[in-house]
Amino acid sequence: MEDGTPIIDMPEALNRAMGDVDFLKMMLEELHRTIPDYTSRIQQALQSKDFDTLGSDAHQFKGAAANLGAKAIAHAALLLEQIGKSGSLEGAQEAFHLLEQSIKSFDQHFKQIDWTTITPG
Repeated sequence: MEDGTPIIDMPEALNRAMGDVDFLKMMLEELHRTIPDYTSRIQQALQSKDFDTLGSDAHQFKGAAANLGAKAIAHAALLLEQIGKSGSLEGAQEAFHLLEQSIKSFDQHFKQIDWTTITPG
């Protein structure tokens, strides 16, 4: 990302997967698969001004992303979680745009990973 936040912090992600490259790949694939559901729920919560759901769903997404080293997504989800807790939509459009950009970058990066070159830490 432009601000220096890694799209995927592979060493951290591999460490969290206990050095198991196949397990990490499976977990990142699962995150990739669930992204549309998370973003749909977050967008719906924003549109309906359901701050509790926004905070909760953004928190879950942040945790899932952070646990797999997807730091850019986790950062954007944190901003949306904070907006949900604040009860104000101030900055929500920018935060959601950042989330969309982070997801786009994640998608591109994820598709380019050469799993044969990743060695256990």
